[in-house]
Amino acid sequence: MFDDVRGRYPDFFEVILDTDAAHVPNLRVLRDDLERVPVDRRNFDALNAVAIAYYETNDRAESGRGDGFNYLALSQRSAKLLAVPWRAYGETDDPLLRTAIVDFFEDAGSGEKLNTKRTAPRLSAIVSSLSKKELDPQRLARIDALSRSLKAKATILEHEHEIEEH
Repeated sequence: MFDDVRGRYPDFFEVILDTDAAHVPNLRVLRDDLERVPVDRRNFDALNAVAIAYYETNDRAESGRGDGFNYLALSQRSAKLLAVPWRAYGETDDPLLRTAIVDFFEDAGSGEKLNTKRTAPRLSAIVSSLSKKELDPQRLARIDALSRSLKAKATILEHEHEIEEH
């Protein structure tokens, strides 16, 4: 899948994969493809590109914790990447795309991907805000459950951090 989306968004991935790049990649093409109507493969390719870029950027940020500016810059970049599917969620009524976006946020908050354990606090508010954009009862229940799960993980992380400080 990476080769497919890398070929579709070469300039974007050039910046994402450049460990020395200090600038934020242009997200407009991804945003336009993700919000495209009617929904087709390009929407899902854009979501996959965002996901790959998010995991890569987040991993580098979390691996560099304590590295001051670099950590802050990469964290900000990963937050901007999260904003792309969040915005698209409100721009589409397509149930498959909406479900895929929730899948992405669930995966990002699961803690199963490399260095994603600490992302729950960041994702909790984002996922919670999706409920304001959702009318489907099943997806709304899923969003609410995911939001509660992320809040619980955030609370656990806070307690772990407090214990580490003492």
